[in-house]
Amino acid sequence: MIKRILILVGFGLQATLTFAQGDCNKNLFTEEEASKLSQYGKELEAAILEYNPADSSYIAKRTGDFSKDLCGYTDEEVIKISNYLKELEKLDSLNKAKEEQKKQDALNKAKAEEIAKTEAIKVVEVKKQVNSYDQVINFAVNSSKIDKANLDGLVKEMKENKDLKVTLTGHTDASGSDNLNLNLSIQRANAVKKLLVKKGADASRITIKGEGEKKPTADNETEEGKAKNRRVEISVK
Repeated sequence: MIKRILILVGFGLQATLTFAQGDCNKNLFTEEEASKLSQYGKELEAAILEYNPADSSYIAKRTGDFSKDLCGYTDEEVIKISNYLKELEKLDSLNKAKEEQKKQDALNKAKAEEIAKTEAIKVVEVKKQVNSYDQVINFAVNSSKIDKANLDGLVKEMKENKDLKVTLTGHTDASGSDNLNLNLSIQRANAVKKLLVKKGADASRITIKGEGEKKPTADNETEEGKAKNRRVEISVK
């Protein structure tokens, strides 16, 4: 009877040892845990290479670490691989940080370029406001003759911008009657239009108006004021 018990115990111990040898790193992981850890390692390596291919030289040194599941490695080997995973995680964090910084840098660059474009547009708008032609042309008493006018810049702008339209508004001082002054203001505006057309401007884009003495810009009680009121104003849009 005792002999039989010893034989059974012997078989049982042998079976236990055999099972233990076939177990997957029994002191550290179950077979399922080891398989998950191995798969994680493979994915982590792939993620790092996607973020920064330069790390391939580092990973290449450990080729084979995840060529199979961790079952079959010794416990000591699994510890080394776990430490390797920790190093990979550090690399992954660094690479993600670098990637985020690259994205932020790209956003900052895009914002800077947008600001630069906006500033450039503002500069262009400012330049447009500084006209290269006379915006006001003055006249002698009771005259629609143009003595002096710089209109070349306006003609150039009209040729370059086919949508540009010009309005010429004539004015007078308060010396004559209302009807006389209204007609004279129209004649002055028309004189400027003729000069523009002569220089090559499109007549169909030029409108003339006469305001007579209704809108003075200076005091009609003085000769200096009257001289300023005898004018044609040029506006574009």
